[in-house]
Amino acid sequence: MIFFVVSVFLLIAVANAQNGTGETYNNPISSGFGNWSQAYEKARAFVCQLTLTEKVNLTTQTGTGATYGYELGIIPRLGFRGLALDDSPTGVRGTDYSSAYAAGLNLAMSWDRDLMFLQSYGNGAEHKAKGNNAAYAPVVGPLGRAPEGGRIWESYSPDPYLSGVAFGQSIAGMQAGGTIAIGKHFVLYEQEHFRQVREWNDYGILSFNITQPYSANCDDRTLHELYLWPWYDGVYNGMGGVMCSYNQVNNTQSCQNTRLLNDILKGEMGFQGFIVSDDGSQHSGVLSAIAGMDMTILGETSPNGIVS
Repeated sequence: MIFFVVSVFLLIAVANAQNGTGETYNNPISSGFGNWSQAYEKARAFVCQLTLTEKVNLTTQTGTGATYGYELGIIPRLGFRGLALDDSPTGVRGTDYSSAYAAGLNLAMSWDRDLMFLQSYGNGAEHKAKGNNAAYAPVVGPLGRAPEGGRIWESYSPDPYLSGVAFGQSIAGMQAGGTIAIGKHFVLYEQEHFRQVREWNDYGILSFNITQPYSANCDDRTLHELYLWPWYDGVYNGMGGVMCSYNQVNNTQSCQNTRLLNDILKGEMGFQGFIVSDDGSQHSGVLSAIAGMDMTILGETSPNGIVS
Protein backbone atom coordinates (compact mmCIF):
# COMPACT_ATOMS: atom_id res chain seq x y z
CA MET A 1 0.00 0.00 0.00
CA ILE A 2 2.82 2.40 0.88
CA PHE A 3 4.57 1.55 -2.40
CA PHE A 4 1.38 2.30 -4.32
CA VAL A 5 0.87 5.68 -2.62
CA VAL A 6 4.49 6.69 -3.18
CA SER A 7 4.26 5.67 -6.84
CA VAL A 8 1.14 7.81 -7.34
CA PHE A 9 2.79 10.86 -5.77
CA LEU A 10 5.89 10.36 -7.91
CA LEU A 11 3.78 10.15 -11.05
CA ILE A 12 1.97 13.37 -10.14
CA ALA A 13 5.27 15.09 -9.42
CA VAL A 14 6.77 14.01 -12.74
CA ALA A 15 3.69 15.11 -14.65
CA ASN A 16 3.75 18.56 -13.09
CA ALA A 17 7.48 18.89 -13.64
CA GLN A 18 7.25 18.00 -17.35
CA ASN A 19 4.55 20.51 -18.16
CA GLY A 20 6.50 23.46 -19.51
CA THR A 21 3.61 25.91 -19.22
CA GLY A 22 3.17 25.27 -15.50
CA GLU A 23 -0.41 24.09 -15.99
CA THR A 24 -1.81 20.84 -14.65
CA TYR A 25 -2.77 18.02 -16.98
CA ASN A 26 -6.46 17.75 -17.70
CA ASN A 27 -7.26 14.85 -20.01
CA PRO A 28 -10.96 15.25 -20.88
CA ILE A 29 -13.10 12.12 -21.24
CA SER A 30 -15.52 12.95 -24.02
CA SER A 31 -19.14 11.94 -23.89
CA GLY A 32 -19.23 11.52 -27.65
CA PHE A 33 -21.68 14.31 -28.41
CA GLY A 34 -23.38 15.07 -31.70
CA ASN A 35 -22.86 12.66 -34.58
CA TRP A 36 -20.22 10.84 -32.54
CA SER A 37 -22.58 9.56 -29.82
CA GLN A 38 -23.41 6.20 -31.39
CA ALA A 39 -19.78 5.51 -32.27
CA TYR A 40 -18.72 6.28 -28.70
CA GLU A 41 -21.31 3.86 -27.31
CA LYS A 42 -19.95 1.08 -29.52
CA ALA A 43 -16.36 1.98 -28.63
CA ARG A 44 -17.00 1.87 -24.89
CA ALA A 45 -18.68 -1.52 -25.16
CA PHE A 46 -15.70 -2.81 -27.16
CA VAL A 47 -12.91 -1.35 -25.02
CA CYS A 48 -14.47 -2.62 -21.79
CA GLN A 49 -13.78 -6.16 -23.01
CA LEU A 50 -10.07 -5.61 -23.71
CA THR A 51 -7.10 -6.74 -21.67
CA LEU A 52 -4.22 -4.32 -21.06
CA THR A 53 -2.15 -6.07 -23.73
CA GLU A 54 -4.96 -5.74 -26.24
CA LYS A 55 -5.34 -2.04 -25.43
CA VAL A 56 -1.63 -1.54 -26.13
CA ASN A 57 -2.00 -3.51 -29.35
CA LEU A 58 -4.91 -1.29 -30.37
CA THR A 59 -3.00 1.96 -29.84
CA THR A 60 0.47 1.02 -31.12
CA GLN A 61 1.18 0.93 -34.84
CA THR A 62 3.71 -1.28 -36.57
CA GLY A 63 5.18 -1.19 -40.06
CA THR A 64 7.84 0.69 -41.96
CA GLY A 65 5.85 3.71 -43.03
CA ALA A 66 7.61 4.81 -46.20
CA THR A 67 7.39 1.44 -47.97
CA TYR A 68 4.67 -0.71 -46.44
CA GLY A 69 2.49 1.69 -44.50
CA TYR A 70 1.39 1.24 -40.90
CA GLU A 71 -0.84 -1.31 -39.19
CA LEU A 72 -2.66 -1.78 -35.91
CA GLY A 73 -2.69 -5.28 -34.46
CA ILE A 74 -5.66 -7.62 -34.67
CA ILE A 75 -7.76 -8.84 -31.73
CA PRO A 76 -9.09 -12.18 -33.01
CA ARG A 77 -11.20 -13.15 -29.99
CA LEU A 78 -13.39 -10.07 -30.50
CA GLY A 79 -13.35 -10.15 -34.29
CA PHE A 80 -11.24 -6.98 -34.64
CA ARG A 81 -9.29 -7.23 -37.88
CA GLY A 82 -6.92 -4.35 -37.24
CA LEU A 83 -6.49 -1.13 -39.17
CA ALA A 84 -4.27 -0.22 -42.11
CA LEU A 85 -2.98 3.36 -42.29
CA ASP A 86 -0.92 5.10 -44.97
CA ASP A 87 -0.03 8.39 -46.59
CA SER A 88 -0.76 10.64 -48.42
CA PRO A 89 -2.70 13.76 -49.43
CA THR A 90 -1.65 13.32 -53.07
CA GLY A 91 -2.30 9.57 -53.44
CA VAL A 92 -1.64 6.18 -51.85
CA ARG A 93 2.05 5.80 -51.04
CA GLY A 94 4.13 2.70 -51.73
CA THR A 95 1.70 0.90 -54.06
CA ASP A 96 1.45 0.17 -57.77
CA TYR A 97 -1.00 1.91 -60.10
CA SER A 98 -1.85 4.71 -57.68
CA SER A 99 -3.22 8.03 -58.85
CA ALA A 100 -1.10 11.16 -58.41
CA TYR A 101 -3.42 13.97 -57.32
CA ALA A 102 -2.72 17.69 -57.31
CA ALA A 103 -0.79 19.05 -54.33
CA GLY A 104 -2.71 21.01 -51.72
CA LEU A 105 -1.04 24.26 -52.81
CA ASN A 106 -2.27 23.81 -56.39
CA LEU A 107 -5.71 22.67 -55.28
CA ALA A 108 -6.18 25.84 -53.22
CA MET A 109 -5.34 27.94 -56.28
CA SER A 110 -8.52 26.71 -57.91
CA TRP A 111 -10.72 28.43 -55.28
CA ASP A 112 -13.22 25.69 -56.12
CA ARG A 113 -14.93 24.03 -53.13
CA ASP A 114 -16.46 21.28 -55.27
CA LEU A 115 -13.11 20.39 -56.81
CA MET A 116 -11.49 20.25 -53.37
CA PHE A 117 -14.16 17.83 -52.20
CA LEU A 118 -14.13 15.68 -55.34
CA GLN A 119 -10.35 15.24 -55.48
CA SER A 120 -10.28 14.13 -51.85
CA TYR A 121 -13.26 11.85 -52.46
CA GLY A 122 -11.28 10.13 -55.20
CA ASN A 123 -8.20 9.91 -52.98
CA GLY A 124 -10.24 8.47 -50.11
CA ALA A 125 -11.96 5.94 -52.37
CA GLU A 126 -8.60 4.82 -53.77
CA HIS A 127 -7.10 4.42 -50.29
CA LYS A 128 -10.08 2.26 -49.37
CA ALA A 129 -9.77 0.21 -52.56
CA LYS A 130 -6.08 -0.40 -51.78
CA GLY A 131 -7.01 -1.75 -48.35
CA ASN A 132 -6.39 1.31 -46.17
CA ASN A 133 -8.75 2.31 -43.39
CA ALA A 134 -7.14 5.67 -42.61
CA ALA A 135 -4.92 8.15 -44.45
CA TYR A 136 -2.46 10.66 -43.03
CA ALA A 137 -4.08 13.49 -44.93
CA PRO A 138 -4.93 16.25 -45.55
CA VAL A 139 -2.21 18.70 -44.49
CA VAL A 140 -2.74 22.16 -43.05
CA GLY A 141 0.44 22.41 -40.99
CA PRO A 142 2.62 24.07 -42.12
CA LEU A 143 0.35 26.98 -42.84
CA GLY A 144 3.16 28.55 -44.87
CA ARG A 145 4.96 31.09 -42.70
CA ALA A 146 8.48 30.27 -43.92
CA PRO A 147 9.21 30.21 -47.68
CA GLU A 148 12.00 27.69 -47.04
CA GLY A 149 9.58 25.28 -45.37
CA GLY A 150 10.03 21.97 -47.15
CA ARG A 151 6.40 20.88 -46.98
CA ILE A 152 4.45 24.01 -47.90
CA TRP A 153 3.34 22.35 -51.14
CA GLU A 154 1.42 19.73 -49.13
CA SER A 155 -0.65 22.41 -47.45
CA TYR A 156 -2.91 25.03 -49.01
CA SER A 157 -2.21 28.68 -48.33
CA PRO A 158 -0.83 31.14 -45.75
CA ASP A 159 -4.37 32.59 -45.76
CA PRO A 160 -6.04 30.78 -42.84
CA TYR A 161 -9.54 31.25 -44.28
CA LEU A 162 -8.66 29.69 -47.64
CA SER A 163 -6.74 26.92 -45.88
CA GLY A 164 -9.70 26.27 -43.61
CA VAL A 165 -12.15 25.92 -46.48
CA ALA A 166 -9.80 23.63 -48.41
CA PHE A 167 -8.94 21.57 -45.32
CA GLY A 168 -12.56 21.11 -44.34
CA GLN A 169 -13.68 20.15 -47.86
CA SER A 170 -10.77 17.73 -48.21
CA ILE A 171 -11.63 16.00 -44.95
CA ALA A 172 -15.30 15.73 -45.88
CA GLY A 173 -14.40 14.35 -49.30
CA MET A 174 -11.88 11.78 -48.10
CA GLN A 175 -14.22 10.42 -45.45
CA ALA A 176 -17.12 10.32 -47.89
CA GLY A 177 -14.82 8.16 -50.03
CA GLY A 178 -14.57 5.65 -47.20
CA THR A 179 -11.24 6.50 -45.53
CA ILE A 180 -10.66 8.09 -42.12
CA ALA A 181 -8.95 11.47 -42.58
CA ILE A 182 -6.07 12.19 -40.18
CA GLY A 183 -5.23 15.90 -40.41
CA LYS A 184 -1.61 16.91 -39.89
CA HIS A 185 0.60 18.40 -38.45
CA PHE A 186 -0.74 19.94 -35.23
CA VAL A 187 0.52 22.64 -34.85
CA LEU A 188 3.01 25.44 -35.75
CA TYR A 189 5.08 22.97 -37.80
CA GLU A 190 6.44 25.72 -40.03
CA GLN A 191 9.92 24.40 -40.83
CA GLU A 192 11.76 21.14 -41.42
CA HIS A 193 15.05 22.47 -40.03
CA PHE A 194 15.93 21.04 -36.59
CA ARG A 195 12.68 19.11 -36.26
CA GLN A 196 14.48 15.96 -34.99
CA VAL A 197 17.65 15.50 -32.98
CA ARG A 198 19.36 12.64 -34.80
CA GLU A 199 18.26 13.82 -38.22
CA TRP A 200 20.17 17.08 -37.83
CA ASN A 201 23.08 15.93 -35.69
CA ASP A 202 23.95 13.38 -38.40
CA TYR A 203 23.42 15.80 -41.27
CA GLY A 204 26.26 15.09 -43.71
CA ILE A 205 29.57 16.66 -42.79
CA LEU A 206 27.88 19.15 -40.50
CA SER A 207 27.06 18.53 -36.86
CA PHE A 208 24.56 20.90 -35.30
CA ASN A 209 24.68 19.24 -31.86
CA ILE A 210 21.07 20.00 -30.93
CA THR A 211 19.50 18.28 -27.93
CA GLN A 212 15.81 19.05 -28.59
CA PRO A 213 13.61 19.84 -31.61
CA TYR A 214 13.09 23.53 -32.23
CA SER A 215 10.36 25.38 -30.38
CA ALA A 216 7.79 27.48 -32.24
CA ASN A 217 6.83 30.20 -29.75
CA CYS A 218 3.54 31.95 -30.31
CA ASP A 219 1.11 34.11 -28.34
CA ASP A 220 -2.50 33.00 -27.91
CA ARG A 221 -4.09 35.52 -30.28
CA THR A 222 -1.74 34.69 -33.16
CA LEU A 223 -2.21 30.98 -32.52
CA HIS A 224 -5.99 31.24 -32.74
CA GLU A 225 -6.37 33.80 -35.52
CA LEU A 226 -3.84 32.19 -37.89
CA TYR A 227 -2.60 28.70 -37.12
CA LEU A 228 -5.62 27.14 -35.40
CA TRP A 229 -8.22 28.68 -37.69
CA PRO A 230 -8.18 25.90 -40.37
CA TRP A 231 -8.37 23.19 -37.70
CA TYR A 232 -11.80 24.43 -36.65
CA ASP A 233 -13.00 23.68 -40.19
CA GLY A 234 -11.50 20.21 -39.88
CA VAL A 235 -13.30 19.47 -36.63
CA TYR A 236 -16.54 20.91 -38.02
CA ASN A 237 -16.33 18.50 -40.96
CA GLY A 238 -15.91 15.45 -38.72
CA MET A 239 -12.14 14.89 -38.92
CA GLY A 240 -11.44 11.40 -37.54
CA GLY A 241 -7.83 11.84 -36.43
CA VAL A 242 -5.08 14.40 -35.85
CA MET A 243 -1.31 13.92 -36.06
CA CYS A 244 0.72 15.96 -33.58
CA SER A 245 3.92 17.49 -34.93
CA TYR A 246 7.67 17.07 -34.40
CA ASN A 247 8.35 20.52 -33.00
CA GLN A 248 7.92 21.99 -29.58
CA VAL A 249 5.34 24.72 -29.03
CA ASN A 250 6.25 27.32 -26.43
CA ASN A 251 9.03 24.99 -25.21
CA THR A 252 6.83 21.90 -24.69
CA GLN A 253 6.80 18.96 -27.11
CA SER A 254 3.70 19.10 -29.30
CA CYS A 255 2.76 15.48 -28.58
CA GLN A 256 2.85 16.03 -24.82
CA ASN A 257 1.45 19.54 -24.78
CA THR A 258 -1.69 19.45 -22.66
CA ARG A 259 -2.55 23.04 -23.51
CA LEU A 260 -2.74 22.19 -27.22
CA LEU A 261 -4.12 18.66 -27.16
CA ASN A 262 -6.40 18.59 -24.12
CA ASP A 263 -7.44 22.19 -23.55
CA ILE A 264 -7.66 23.50 -27.11
CA LEU A 265 -8.13 20.58 -29.51
CA LYS A 266 -10.27 18.25 -27.39
CA GLY A 267 -11.71 20.93 -25.11
CA GLU A 268 -12.18 24.25 -26.88
CA MET A 269 -12.67 22.79 -30.38
CA GLY A 270 -14.62 19.74 -29.25
CA PHE A 271 -12.54 17.33 -31.32
CA GLN A 272 -13.93 13.80 -30.86
CA GLY A 273 -11.40 11.66 -32.76
CA PHE A 274 -7.94 10.34 -31.87
CA ILE A 275 -4.52 12.00 -31.74
CA VAL A 276 -1.51 10.10 -33.12
CA SER A 277 2.20 10.89 -33.08
CA ASP A 278 4.39 11.35 -36.14
CA ASP A 279 7.44 9.12 -36.64
CA GLY A 280 9.71 10.08 -33.76
CA SER A 281 7.59 12.95 -32.44
CA GLN A 282 6.70 11.21 -29.17
CA HIS A 283 9.24 11.98 -26.45
CA SER A 284 7.59 10.37 -23.43
CA GLY A 285 5.25 7.54 -22.51
CA VAL A 286 2.82 8.30 -19.69
CA LEU A 287 3.23 12.05 -20.07
CA SER A 288 2.18 11.97 -23.73
CA ALA A 289 -0.86 9.85 -22.88
CA ILE A 290 -2.14 12.10 -20.12
CA ALA A 291 -1.39 15.17 -22.23
CA GLY A 292 -3.89 13.94 -24.81
CA MET A 293 -2.03 11.71 -27.30
CA ASP A 294 -4.01 8.51 -28.00
CA MET A 295 -1.98 6.45 -30.47
CA THR A 296 1.71 5.97 -31.26
CA ILE A 297 3.35 5.29 -34.61
CA LEU A 298 5.70 2.30 -34.65
CA GLY A 299 5.83 2.10 -30.87
CA GLU A 300 8.32 4.98 -31.11
CA THR A 301 11.40 2.85 -31.60
CA SER A 302 12.95 5.71 -33.56
CA PRO A 303 16.11 7.20 -32.03
CA ASN A 304 14.57 10.62 -32.71
CA GLY A 305 11.96 9.99 -30.03
CA ILE A 306 11.28 7.77 -27.06
CA VAL A 307 12.68 4.23 -27.39
CA SER A 308 10.38 2.29 -25.10
